[in-house]
Amino acid sequence: MKKYFFITFVSALLFVMPAFAMPADSSMNVEYGSAKSFDGSTKKLTMDLFFPAREKGKKYPLVILMHGGGFVSGSKEAMKGHCRVLADSGFIAVSINYRKGWDQGKNPYTCEGDIESFQKAVYRATQDAYAAVHFLIDNSDAFAIDTSWIFSGGSSAGAVLALNLAYLKNDYVKKHFKKAYKALGSLDVAADTKTPFTIKGICSMWGGLSDSTLINRKSAVPTIFYHGTSDIVVPYDIGRFGTVCDNYPYIFGSACLYRQTVAAGKAAVLNTSVGGKHGPKEYWYKVTMSNTACFFKKIMSNTASAHSLTSFRSSEKTSGVSNQHEIFLQGSSLNILKLHKGSMRNFIPA
Repeated sequence: MKKYFFITFVSALLFVMPAFAMPADSSMNVEYGSAKSFDGSTKKLTMDLFFPAREKGKKYPLVILMHGGGFVSGSKEAMKGHCRVLADSGFIAVSINYRKGWDQGKNPYTCEGDIESFQKAVYRATQDAYAAVHFLIDNSDAFAIDTSWIFSGGSSAGAVLALNLAYLKNDYVKKHFKKAYKALGSLDVAADTKTPFTIKGICSMWGGLSDSTLINRKSAVPTIFYHGTSDIVVPYDIGRFGTVCDNYPYIFGSACLYRQTVAAGKAAVLNTSVGGKHGPKEYWYKVTMSNTACFFKKIMSNTASAHSLTSFRSSEKTSGVSNQHEIFLQGSSLNILKLHKGSMRNFIPA
């Protein structure tokens, strides 16, 4: 009997964003590059920029956001509401389009997808995220961007990209993703010629990372996480993409990455929806972005700390769950990592 799961991402496909009046200060469909896509065509890459009320001569922190969609669908317009909240909070918020597409097999709702094809899709999208940041840095004076404060964020597939921007580097992919590197070139094409940048904080909404050991005392970045415990697309803690596909790689979700970040001595916040699925309804953009803006500002003022927050869905029986959750979060991530040693370095279909 075939095992079925949903590979499309709720955040990108099922959330219908309300219509907004366009902010007074925004730049839409700005082209930041072009590149060959999955189908062999050359794709124009664009972004939308949303600005706070700006003062002459002042520069503002940047947040780059990536939409979800399983690396097959979605668009930058899905993050319009998110960007408005961040812009209202004093950030320059940017939503980007990136290349999508991979071989999902004859039935996209089963475990028939070509993993190598998927790995290349993630790789291409990460290349585009790097290119977008370099474009914004190159034009930082025109956009009034403070390049000392660059943050990344996204939902689902976009959260994978947000984490990749902080943790995946050329030296790492040369060793661990040789096929993608050989076929597609450098992950950060402009690394040797452009101004280097550092991601100062991350917002990961129901996303994951391919290798949890990428987060360590030298590399860890303060992060705010949002995730549901019943997510069957990207596991809340540790598991396989889609949870039922034994042929798909492991993914390290928010609970694991939260523990790893805290163990590395960096601030982190884990927002857990007990019983929540992929893209919990209570984590709509006004909630997530208001809290994210607050967290990012605390990073800038060096007052961010580590803590976890639990929300219960109305249909859930909550008796005893909170204490179990707290005990779970206090568990040693090192023991969990030891259990999965040797199977951690996989690109994550998220």
